[in-house]
Amino acid sequence: MTYPLITAQINRRWLQYSLLLLLVVFLIVFPISASNGGVYIEVFKLQPVAKKQDSYKIRNYKVQANIKYQLTDYLHQALLSGVTLTTNLEFYYYRPDNWFWDKKELLADVNFQLRYHPLSRHYLLSRNDSNEHWNFGNLPAALRKMGEIRNYKLPRLEERTEEDSNYIVAIASFEPAKINLPLRLQSLLSEEYSLVSAEARWSLP
Repeated sequence: MTYPLITAQINRRWLQYSLLLLLVVFLIVFPISASNGGVYIEVFKLQPVAKKQDSYKIRNYKVQANIKYQLTDYLHQALLSGVTLTTNLEFYYYRPDNWFWDKKELLADVNFQLRYHPLSRHYLLSRNDSNEHWNFGNLPAALRKMGEIRNYKLPRLEERTEEDSNYIVAIASFEPAKINLPLRLQSLLSEEYSLVSAEARWSLP
């Protein structure tokens, strides 16, 4: 009779799959943090672009923001190895709903691309929405420029009433422009490969 042996093999496999599943769940709940990297929105504010009027009637705003980008070791080595890094700064418009959840609408996004040119030893930075290009002799200068958002005009907002408590949220991310599937899966479990900031909120007056 081989039933006990088959049962033991099944139990061993079940134990292995169970341990693997527990490990995945643990990494999702308690992701591995990148101790030397991160994205931090240090300043985020909106300024009205309009003549003097009641605050709730203002529908045009411009953004001022400072974002601090810190590369992980993986992202730094990827950059030096020829991988293009991208940042994506997104602005969302929220309208509170008393019944379910706040209504969310993507207003706009600002994208930068950063790459390293080994021959000149310069860091090349470009901004997609404005088609601007810069080059820097050192990485900190390029990261500072990438984190400066000045007088960026948001799309015109819908009309509001005086009772509305709408707000705008900014969130920034930083990752390789192209990332293969294994690293894409790992990026779900670790901040080493893909960095995302905490949300920054600005309540509309």
